[in-house]
Amino acid sequence: MEIPSNKKVVCITGNVWTGTRAAPRHMLVKDGFIRPIWFTTDRKVSDASYFNISSGALHMANANEEVLVSFKYGGSWVGIMREAFTSAMERAEKGVLLVGPQEMAAQLASRIPRTIVFTLKNESMDLSPHIKEVLSRGQLHRIDVDVFQPGAWTEVHAKMLGILGLGSEA
Repeated sequence: MEIPSNKKVVCITGNVWTGTRAAPRHMLVKDGFIRPIWFTTDRKVSDASYFNISSGALHMANANEEVLVSFKYGGSWVGIMREAFTSAMERAEKGVLLVGPQEMAAQLASRIPRTIVFTLKNESMDLSPHIKEVLSRGQLHRIDVDVFQPGAWTEVHAKMLGILGLGSEA
């Protein structure tokens, strides 16, 4: 998959989250990243936009290599089609942002080597086995977050921008 040199592929995963407007996923969208539309055979698993697809259509899409990343969740399949990812990349000023489970982060990072994965953890949490390979390839950036610390999410966003090389230009 071709990624323009002026754009980035970013994935946020981990075990600590917030619904505030200061959440890194919301801030990166304001900075010019676009989240692709997900598919589901049943129900949503994140706050991303979704479309429903039948199991049969999903099997055909898999056979035609139209599925970029997917995983089974509670009896249904969720994921992102290649076309949705490409469309998001074309429309994005800075790049594509995928926010999701660690299994999907690992799949995306293995399929697109330029992917930068951020895992948000409490400092006492271990890395998921799903993303240890991402770490070994140098694509993973762990950010420990104390969710009770005032301004923690603003700090996380600033760290992400620094790692992405977007510092004050975002």
